[in-house]
Order: sequence, then C-alpha cells, then structure tokens
Amino acid sequence: HGYQVGMQTGDIENAMFSAHVYVIESFIYGRSLPEIEREADSFIKQMVEYKQMAPKDLTLAVRHAILSLKNDPSLMVCKNVQQKDLLERAIENNNVVLASYIYSLSGIEAYIFGKYESAASMVQKRKEMEEHMSRKMFQNGMTALFDGLIFVAMAYKTNDIKWSVKALNAASKLEQYVKDGIDICEHKLLLLEAELEKNSGNALSMYDRAITVAEKNEFVHEQAIASERAADFLLRNGDVRAAQYYGKAHNLYLQWGAQRKADHLIKNIPF
Repeated sequence: HGYQVGMQTGDIENAMFSAHVYVIESFIYGRSLPEIEREADSFIKQMVEYKQMAPKDLTLAVRHAILSLKNDPSLMVCKNVQQKDLLERAIENNNVVLASYIYSLSGIEAYIFGKYESAASMVQKRKEMEEHMSRKMFQNGMTALFDGLIFVAMAYKTNDIKWSVKALNAASKLEQYVKDGIDICEHKLLLLEAELEKNSGNALSMYDRAITVAEKNEFVHEQAIASERAADFLLRNGDVRAAQYYGKAHNLYLQWGAQRKADHLIKNIPF
C-alpha cells in the first residue's frame, strides 16, 4: 500500500522504502522464495532507476539470503562476492543499519545450514552494530527466535552455560511478545521452549505444538525448522519416528522454495 501511494503521489523515496519493507516482511513471513526473488528483482530495478540506493542495498541483502537458500552451491560464488562487497561498503560508509541487516540474515542462513559457530559470530557482530542504532531489529520476533535457536545449538555443542542463559533470555523476549498480543510469535516461543526442554518426555509434544501453530500461522519456513529440530531430538533418542519428521521438514523446505536447504537436509540425514 505504501509503495502504491508513494508512486501515485510522487513520493518516490517513501515508495521505495515501502517496497523494501514488503520484501523483508515477505521473507520473515515465509512466503515462497522464488516469488519474493522475482518481486525483489523488479523493485531493485526501480530503485536503481530512481537512484534510491539505501532501500536498494537493503533489498539486495534479502535477495542474497534468498539465493543462498534456494540455489545450488555452484551458483553461490558470485552471490558471496556480491554480499561481501555490500558488507564492506556498509562498514566503510558506517551504515550500521545495512551491516546489521546483513549480519542478521547471514546468521539465519548459517543456522539453517547447521553452521552454528558462524551463526553465533554473526549474532555478535549484529549486536555490535545495534549498539550504534537508535532502535534494534525486531522483525516480528524472527530475530529473537533465531538468536535463541543459535544459542541452544551452541549450548549443545560447547556445554557452556553462557549459551543456555542467552537462549533463556531470547525465550523471555518471545514470551513478552506473546503477552503483548503478537500472535505470530506463539509458535516461535513454543519451538524455543521445546529446544530448551530438559524432560525428554515432554519435548516431542512441545515440538508438535510448535509445528501445528506454525502451520496455522502459515509460517512454512519455521514449520520446516521445527520439524527438523523434532527429528534431531528423536534421532538423539534413538526413535525411528525421526525419519518421518525429517521427511516432513524436507517437503516443507521445498514448499518454501529452499531447494538448496532441502538438498542439504537429505545429504546430511545420518541414515
């Protein structure tokens, strides 16, 4: 709506920033990646035409994340070079908003592909950028969710209690968002609580609730992640139902349009 009004009234700057907001929110809400890519390409072309470089760079950061999730690794070299150039330019120009965007999206991508140390590094770098920002990134709870998931993964990996504390803090943020009536954070909280659950007898039902609510909210990407985490939990406990949940996660990643992630999952399932 903001894009259309801006274009109709000649407020091109507002129109282009509204277009960027539409693209990032489409990503946050788990819309089809190929569809978002097509729309982002169209908006980026307009942004260049109207010399609106700030929203263009922000939208490019989202586009790079989309390409990493949907394309095969042989196509990633060019993307990685472009993203590196974009980040270097952001740092050189002291553009902390763009740099924090890139770190946030890179952290999410790294987590989804199981690169937990890299993901944790991206979170730290994003937080360093946020120290210079008047407002931290909210992204409808997506930041708190992935921060929490990354911290849980690092807690498993290192047995360092500091990561568990960080994960609990992220869960507290999500709990507050839910209390504030932000319904789309409910499944995020349920997933993080399932990851933090110490009683293995309760965990699967918690994962199932997260999957069900994510489906109700139409967050296909987070439904996929919850299914994969449930499968990991079952595999750790020697439960043959893990294969069923991995299969569900694979289908959901394909539904999202994340072909490369779907292929990565099949390649790394240990059976």
